[in-house]
Amino acid sequence: MYHNTEDYCLVLGGGGSKGVYHIGVWQALQQLGIPVGAFLGTSIGAVIAAFLAQGSGKFLERLGQEITVDNVINLPDGFARDGEIDIGLHTISSIPHFFASILNNKGLDTAPFRRLIGDNLDEEALRKSGKDFGVVTINVTNLKPREVFLEDMEYGKVVDYIMASSAFPGFKNPQIDGKSFMDGGMYDNIPYAMARKRGYRKIIVSDLSGIGRTRRPQIDGCITVYIKNSIDMGWVLDMNRDFLNAFMLLGYLDTMRTFGRFTGYSYFLEPDNEQEQVYAPDPSIPFDKKPQYMCYDRRELLVALECAASILNVEKIHAYSYGELEKAILKSARETEDKIVRVVQTSKERIISLMKELKEAVLNRNFTECPYYYYRLVTALFQPSSSEILKKALERLNPELPIGVAWIACHVSRSPVAIPAEFLAKRTE
Repeated sequence: MYHNTEDYCLVLGGGGSKGVYHIGVWQALQQLGIPVGAFLGTSIGAVIAAFLAQGSGKFLERLGQEITVDNVINLPDGFARDGEIDIGLHTISSIPHFFASILNNKGLDTAPFRRLIGDNLDEEALRKSGKDFGVVTINVTNLKPREVFLEDMEYGKVVDYIMASSAFPGFKNPQIDGKSFMDGGMYDNIPYAMARKRGYRKIIVSDLSGIGRTRRPQIDGCITVYIKNSIDMGWVLDMNRDFLNAFMLLGYLDTMRTFGRFTGYSYFLEPDNEQEQVYAPDPSIPFDKKPQYMCYDRRELLVALECAASILNVEKIHAYSYGELEKAILKSARETEDKIVRVVQTSKERIISLMKELKEAVLNRNFTECPYYYYRLVTALFQPSSSEILKKALERLNPELPIGVAWIACHVSRSPVAIPAEFLAKRTE
């Protein structure tokens, strides 16, 4: 079969429900006008690759917005709620029967997933698309991996090979010609080497940080664009709708930032050279204390905004202009300041208890609020020698604090924290 190795080859890694990230990657590539002529994948990457090769990107977008656990595995009544796995006290009586069914079937029944693929994949259209397509799986019968391209798949068995590649451990092993197969991620979760052997020298990788074996790519003599989820979230069977929507958007944003349409470190910012040039920072902002990963960045406004947003836990999976991120920071800072005021306007006993909680949170790195909240309370409640120790500990964990706190102080009116006089009179180290 002829394949144009001058086009980009898109390599999609495995990772279960995290595969929605690949859909976001594809949306960005389409918007950027990147020509892709080949789609190789492992596990959920194989599923996504098949539909992209067929030209069904719009179907994948709908699927990413609608898929539930019921579309993937057969579960007994009561084991799913709102599209997610839900095992609790209400399922205790059914659990023995459920596990007996798994043992009898030698794994979870993925018949719904097979139907979903079979009902929407047009093998004839796939073969006529002119796009190269391949998957990775493992032959359980002889424990040998198989890298299979479309021309090697017998007519009528493309869905079988896709299911063979995506048979996650614990799922029932599909069979092809009497031989059992399992998830290709156990051999190569990101089939980059498969693309190189095929002759591709322009490769885009979408890595979900999925479970499996990830081989180190040999990039010599090859143009490789490596896209990886910048935020670690969810698990392979996480069907929470908010997670799926956020992770698909993350795929889009990571790709756009990789290709230079967004800038930033933890955030996705539209480049704004004009704002950077007119920015006149307050002398109190200690830019000499930049986090190590920003130390060579001369964009002081971007550095300040990133630091302030990070210590306030401002939403990261969002496309911002400089002005939009500043507004989000100011809103979060004011809300946090209000919370701090409410917390300290209480009894001496409650403040003493709060001080103990603050110490334990810092020492055990067990935080439920944003770093700015802890930093401000430590400064307000502890005497200088103790507060300095705790603040240094917080800064080691969150190197964005010095610049972020200073920037917020320059832009948010902060009332003195009104600590009860009876506490101040008896405050000790």
